[in-house]
Amino acid sequence: MLAILVTPTSVPRVVPTDPDDDEVLAAALAGAAGLIASGGRRDLLPLVSNAGIPIVTAREARRRIAPKA
Repeated sequence: MLAILVTPTSVPRVVPTDPDDDEVLAAALAGAAGLIASGGRRDLLPLVSNAGIPIVTAREARRRIAPKA
């Protein structure tokens, strides 16, 4: 499964520079995501992880989820 629609029950303030990114983190947590892929070099990527969910670049996400040959 590639996607699950979720509705977070709460959206705590985590990213002080971009409140919209708090929605991304809350959705990832509600959906028990394995990782968050982001291009947000200023806001999300510096966090490295949130609630145990790794935050990585799209390239790193692709590397992690690509089938192993």
